Amino acid sequence: MKFVDRRRELKQLDDFYHRSAAGLLVLYGRRRVGKTSLLSHWLDQLTIRHKLSANQSLFWTATTQGSQYQLRDFSQAVIRLDPRLPTPPAPDFSFPNWDAAFGYLADLANLHSAHGPFVTIIDEFTYLVQSDPAIVSLLQRVWDHRLSPTSNLRLALSGSLVGIMERKVLSAQSPLYGRATSLLKLQPLAFGTLAELFPTWSAAERVALYAVCGGIPSYLALFEGAANFTRGLRQGALAPGSLLFSDASLLLNERLNDPYVYSSVLASIASGFHTWKDIAHMAGVTETNLGHYLETLQALGMVERRHPVLAGAGSRRGRYHVSDPFLRFYYRFILPYRTAIERGELARVTETIASDLRAFIGAYVFEELCREWILSESDRGQLGFLPEEVGSFWSQHRGQAVQLDIVAASRRSKQLLIGEAKWGDKPVARDVLTDLVNRSQRMAQVAEGWQTHYALFARAGFTEATREAAQAFKARLVDLPELERGLRASAEP
Repeated sequence: MKFVDRRRELKQLDDFYHRSAAGLLVLYGRRRVGKTSLLSHWLDQLTIRHKLSANQSLFWTATTQGSQYQLRDFSQAVIRLDPRLPTPPAPDFSFPNWDAAFGYLADLANLHSAHGPFVTIIDEFTYLVQSDPAIVSLLQRVWDHRLSPTSNLRLALSGSLVGIMERKVLSAQSPLYGRATSLLKLQPLAFGTLAELFPTWSAAERVALYAVCGGIPSYLALFEGAANFTRGLRQGALAPGSLLFSDASLLLNERLNDPYVYSSVLASIASGFHTWKDIAHMAGVTETNLGHYLETLQALGMVERRHPVLAGAGSRRGRYHVSDPFLRFYYRFILPYRTAIERGELARVTETIASDLRAFIGAYVFEELCREWILSESDRGQLGFLPEEVGSFWSQHRGQAVQLDIVAASRRSKQLLIGEAKWGDKPVARDVLTDLVNRSQRMAQVAEGWQTHYALFARAGFTEATREAAQAFKARLVDLPELERGLRASAEP
């Protein structure tokens, strides 16, 4: 799959390269998010722009092998960069220890000082930490005494095990704390980049793709070359050996000590159970113990706790949601049909998913994209006010549930934007807008006297009667093409 977007990240890497002193970059992010591709693309571009020689950069990837094996492999990679060696090193050559290996690396950087920065990338650094936990303290000592005085050295550490990177490299208790001169947590690609990757698909198909993969490049690549979303889902993504089939277990197993319980919690939330009591019941966990699992999943970015807008983070009405789109799709559609997929019944599974996916997108992904659109409009100064909080609202009013899909609020200017998101295949009728205006009155108890704006978001557009009513209510009508244009614009630098 071609390399797209990442303009901000590439700018940060270029700034790291052009600094006047030695630099230590820490890059981390979840598995498959594109860290290796980003670093490889950046290094390739550096080589072209600055005419770097083959001996002026090192890209080395750690493995799950033992420490001695990794030291020998790193030693081989380093020694081969020395232009003074008349012959290649012996296959079993290794520096006696990591101090010597990094010291030799500093010597090589000094050797090339007249030619500009010397770039060293250690990918999957967390594997090295797992095989030899002392490497962090050792690297801190070597950085302080040998590497940081080498002004043209640029050392980048990249890792997929986010918890290890945060605890062992970035936390205040880490020996390397404060040494990093540049920090980059790589996020998934934004929805707005998908139009560049799948230009022949419809906007609705790209939303469906985002519902399955989020912005994870490795998952998106499974659909590359497919004529449409349905064909890509059947031919590539749902194959028993595909990443969509196996990655959820891998993500949990490598990051958690008790993956089975966590998996049950995720499955319960993805199935539509969002309150503490319901999640505990469905997952088979006591309410007392559930807090530990939810806190861990939130720390890993897999689950988030949402509260009604203006209710405050401590609201007792908080609900839990699976925040990772891939995991949400996996537990809703792949895990329940795992046996059928393994038996090769892809046509039946694809048909089942297709019939349920519309409601799934409407309930989760489309609403989330609408909230992102509001934020992007605000960033561009197009919203009319600057919201401090964007989310949704729910409450009980006289025994009836009140739900507002999209709410943006500014306490400072006392303004609200209240919206409804519709993923149906028919133009939105006028009564949807009038019903929204009526339901919005239920927020008067928490936003009395505030100025209220309205917005409707629709996949299939709006009837003429709705457009006329929108003028009367001064409501914003946003169809899918406009929504995608706004999100594409926000993905640009």
